[in-house]
Amino acid sequence: MSRLPSLYSDFTPLQTVNPDGYTANTAAWKAALAKASYAGLIPLSSSASTSQDRLILSITPALLPALTTREYGTPMGVGCAVNDAVAAGEMMPLKVFLSQEQSIYYKRWVDPWKVISWGLSQIGVGGGSGGGAAKAKLANGELVVVKNVEDVSRRVVKALGRSSAEMDRIMTLEMLEHGMGDLLQADGTRLSERDVKVIVKHLTRDLGEARVEGKVPSLTETLYPSFQKYSVLMNTTIKFKSPGGALSPISQSDITTAQLKHLIYTQHLKTDALSSKITALNTKARTAAAANNKITALSALKSKKMTEAHLQNILNNLSSLESVLSKIEQASDNVALLETLEQGSKVLAKLNKETGGIERVEKVMDELQERMEETDEVTRIVGEPGSIKMDEVEDDVQEELEKLLQEEKKLKEEEEAKALADKLNGLTVTDGPVAEKGQNVEGQAKREIADLKEADKRRDVEEPLPA
Repeated sequence: MSRLPSLYSDFTPLQTVNPDGYTANTAAWKAALAKASYAGLIPLSSSASTSQDRLILSITPALLPALTTREYGTPMGVGCAVNDAVAAGEMMPLKVFLSQEQSIYYKRWVDPWKVISWGLSQIGVGGGSGGGAAKAKLANGELVVVKNVEDVSRRVVKALGRSSAEMDRIMTLEMLEHGMGDLLQADGTRLSERDVKVIVKHLTRDLGEARVEGKVPSLTETLYPSFQKYSVLMNTTIKFKSPGGALSPISQSDITTAQLKHLIYTQHLKTDALSSKITALNTKARTAAAANNKITALSALKSKKMTEAHLQNILNNLSSLESVLSKIEQASDNVALLETLEQGSKVLAKLNKETGGIERVEKVMDELQERMEETDEVTRIVGEPGSIKMDEVEDDVQEELEKLLQEEKKLKEEEEAKALADKLNGLTVTDGPVAEKGQNVEGQAKREIADLKEADKRRDVEEPLPA
């Protein structure tokens, strides 16, 4: 079932009868307003505005009509959502956000009455109990959408402020503005000048990710001439902190580096513009020549030659500027390397001092060798009684094994003799030849027994008992 009827209704009474429903509705409206603001769908704050704010929600009389639908009419609870967002710190008045010195994440005890006072002051109510009607009232104003600011700041820090090279983390305010434009161009987002000021304030004051040296234009300075704005942006340096490091102050060398990078950046823009102009003049000359318009063709060619000379001059200057910047970067790397080596030397000296020098190390190693030898000697002594006892056990086992083998041999001989005797007793003497034959058999049996004994003796000699 669609929630739109509930969202477009006056859900102020739900705060007491159904708090969960009230919270769900206000959360839905806050999320919708934040997304609409970032997408540039909120009506401009004034007809004089030339750029759409993405991080600032402009609450004007044109907002509710823009949210009105034919089926559900005008939303009646948007004021509740906005006032709750202000009370929770999810939205902040623009002037308060830019002028506040403490971080927006700094939490302090607040009088509950002050939570509602912003909405009341916007509609001109100076007192009262702050009832439901006043809370549902949508007051005009400009609010910074904190979630949008956090999302953009996170992307800016990741893209521009996480380089390991210090030179990449130093730039002018204008370079930061163009860098953010290139970064957000993928999703079609273009920040206004006021959005950039909000981001700079959030990066420096709330996140502590950057430091600014110079003048950041105020809200009223957006109407200044473009050349004055250019001068302010060029002379304002912003420096991001190193990954995992602390935020260092901006030195004069940092300011010079930022201005040099800015000059190189502007020279590249000029070369692009002049290259495009040369292409256009060349096309114009060809077209005029094809039309047999010599005057126009000659004029275009003259302009082309002068533009090419200007371009070559800029390219020469650009080469010199880039060479200087490269040397500065090398010198900066050398300074960082030297500082690292110096710190490493101090650490090694401290550790060597803690070891007590070579004499202490040799003493410790000698003592360690003595303790190891002592341990080996103790181990040998402790193991000797066990070795002696095992030798005695081994002798007893060998003696017992010999007895078993002798007994086994004796039993085998007795069995063979008994078998032979049984065989002889089974013979019957019937006549002389037979008796003689029996005597021969008996003699043969005795010889076989003698042979067996002799074989056993030889086997005992050739195969000694196992040790």
